[in-house]
Amino acid sequence: MALKDFPGVKQQIPLKLYSTFRVGGPADYFYSARDVESFLKISSEAKSENCRIFVLGNGSNVLFLDEGFRGLVIKMEMTGLEIKEDRLIAEAGATWPSILKVAEKAGLSGLEEMSGLPGTLGGAVCGNAGCFGKEMAQLVESALLYDPLSGKTKEVDQNYFNFRYRWSRLKETHEIVLRVTLKLKNRSHEGKKSDISLDNAGKQTLTSFASERAKKQPPGFSSGSFFKNPSPEKPAGLLIDQCGLKGFRVGGAQISPKHANFFINTGMASAQDLLSLRDQVKKSVFDRFQIALEEEVIIVKNNP
Repeated sequence: MALKDFPGVKQQIPLKLYSTFRVGGPADYFYSARDVESFLKISSEAKSENCRIFVLGNGSNVLFLDEGFRGLVIKMEMTGLEIKEDRLIAEAGATWPSILKVAEKAGLSGLEEMSGLPGTLGGAVCGNAGCFGKEMAQLVESALLYDPLSGKTKEVDQNYFNFRYRWSRLKETHEIVLRVTLKLKNRSHEGKKSDISLDNAGKQTLTSFASERAKKQPPGFSSGSFFKNPSPEKPAGLLIDQCGLKGFRVGGAQISPKHANFFINTGMASAQDLLSLRDQVKKSVFDRFQIALEEEVIIVKNNP
């Protein structure tokens, strides 16, 4: 069966509809995978046709180019969640609100800092996402991965990922997360209430973490932080701000006046506007501080 005839495959779908930046041209093929089996079938078909694949979560950390993507975009809509004692087993397309809700109901803690985190679990693991000092590296126990080169799946443990700041080895191997087991804490074993609330040490609640994160989020079409922080002492937003670039614009793309590490599509931006803004910021920061900023946003190119 040809990829274009595969049940559920769509053609020439504008990728701006699936990016929080709201920019991006069409994908040659687009498919929503709602379970692991369908993901493996469509991936096998793409492999047999030598068709490039890009796996998409909620589109909260990607920048699609104006020319779109020459290949197959697979949107991860597999969202299964299961509790086994103090483990939460989740499929890659599960979103943080659903994950946190299930954990709260089961009386499990350890995810509070992730409240308000955008995107899906698979993307969070691949990029070692984190907030308020906690990262996925502290939560992942094991995972089921798909290797696009061999077309096979494998189970790996936490050590396999070689996690570091906003990075895992999946950035190099391009393996795809299908399912993750998170090791959490059972609050009932600690003499705490089953809901996520303040503990005896005064730990912030899930609600307060979400509220604190929301205060820092500028409004508008954005991907969140555009650059990685070079160090805790030199966050990218501060360096950009010290270059006097808050509010700076290129076409329809603007550096947020509220947070200098947020790039905003004011409504009419192209991907090229955002890339030109990126180039200007990187040059300004390097010229002043001799620091080379590195993108946290994934720029989806058409060359491997």
